[in-house]
Amino acid sequence: MAPSRVRATTSQRKAGRLVILGILGILTLAVAAGFVLSGGSQEGKLGTRAFGYDRPVSRETLPQMDGEHMDGEMRQTVPASSSTMLVAALQQQSGSGAAAMAPPRPSEAEQAAVASRPPVRTVTDPHFAYAGIAVDPIRNEVVLAEENLSKLLVYDRLENTPPTAAMSEPKRMIGGPASFLEYACSVYIDPATGDIYGVNNDTMNWMPVFGRDATGNAVPKRKLRTPHTTFAIVADEQEQELFFTIQDDHAVVVFKKDAQDEDSPVRILQGRRTLMADPHGIALDTNKNEIFVSNWGTNNDRPPLSEGGGGDDRHNRTDFPVGRARAFPGSGMIHPPSITVYPKNAEGDTPPLRVIQGPKTQLDWPTSLAVHPDRGELFVANDTGDSVIVFRADANGDVAPIRVIKGPKTMVKNPTGLALDLENNELWVANFGSHAATVFPIDADGDVVPKRVIRSGPVDAPSPMLSNAHTVAYDSKREEILVAN
Repeated sequence: MAPSRVRATTSQRKAGRLVILGILGILTLAVAAGFVLSGGSQEGKLGTRAFGYDRPVSRETLPQMDGEHMDGEMRQTVPASSSTMLVAALQQQSGSGAAAMAPPRPSEAEQAAVASRPPVRTVTDPHFAYAGIAVDPIRNEVVLAEENLSKLLVYDRLENTPPTAAMSEPKRMIGGPASFLEYACSVYIDPATGDIYGVNNDTMNWMPVFGRDATGNAVPKRKLRTPHTTFAIVADEQEQELFFTIQDDHAVVVFKKDAQDEDSPVRILQGRRTLMADPHGIALDTNKNEIFVSNWGTNNDRPPLSEGGGGDDRHNRTDFPVGRARAFPGSGMIHPPSITVYPKNAEGDTPPLRVIQGPKTQLDWPTSLAVHPDRGELFVANDTGDSVIVFRADANGDVAPIRVIKGPKTMVKNPTGLALDLENNELWVANFGSHAATVFPIDADGDVVPKRVIRSGPVDAPSPMLSNAHTVAYDSKREEILVAN
């Protein structure tokens, strides 16, 4: 986010959304696919494979039951032995072990025959789904990262789609196999050169950099390999550094701004004391030299960096954060969403200076962040809250926002990207749920009409919020399809 758009149990963002159409379908999917045996029988021992990485799109307070409770929400740790007991029970029911539970894979010919069959119908979004956003006031352009079709879209900053128009055509589009763009969730514009930095979330572990005039299937000027599930980017131009949030690893990784290829980060912020939990947005306060990180709330425990270093699960890197493959079994937890604040140069297992968290905050999947250093304000794209909420930059604890942009007039729907235009005192919002980028005065509050709107589809076009769809289930009772993104 994006995301996939719907990040799941260990949070893969940005991006798509877990389209929840029926609880029974989820339970059916969990039973059918969640407890699949892997590794087979070996000396009487069986391993298990965790089912997916998908998180529900909503959370409800549970009735009182066994387990640990906190703030009305249930947190329960499942001992590792439970997996063994479940496997044994399933094996006993099948009567023939793992082999009976795992049907043989279809042959290549059978797979080819299925692949050649035309679909009866398709569910797709033909329009651009805006995820991340960056404004270039120097060149009067705005760049949107698009998750649905994996593009970077460049518009004129003053573009305003007429209400009767179907959409606004971008000035330029970057995307294609040569571009190293796939599931683009965030974007940054170099103020000096106009270079465009694109961030891919959970399908391609590269950050490509393009010249300001790049278009079409452009080859990047350079590219940097980033950890898996990188989501947001912010730059410290004074120190020439790039900050990235890493969802699955609950970390912030910092590279030199000109890093490329397999260059190593200069420092990593990760560990239990950081209180990061599925971090998404990141913002820099240049006046106070602080970084702000928004957290969706899911996390799990891992050995600290000091015990064996990091390690990227796919490439065995030792200079990356401790990867999800090394998470302690049964340590997964769900916390309330939060915003954590650190010194700009923080590294290792550093606790936050301040934490914004609690029911008064109205935080609900806080995704993108932006800081106005002169006004001393923090702007938050509140994804599933369908709002933009604003705090004092020095806020701490369970505090109410000082302003909230929300309501049908705003067109704010599942906002996942934010950008501040300090030159023109404007707030830009990328709305994944409404095919719209909306522009507001910097002090906007309430259910206000945007100053300008850039749309990629008709006003009434539905947004299925599908991107990076990878798991599907059918609820035969309700005749509904459930899709995890």
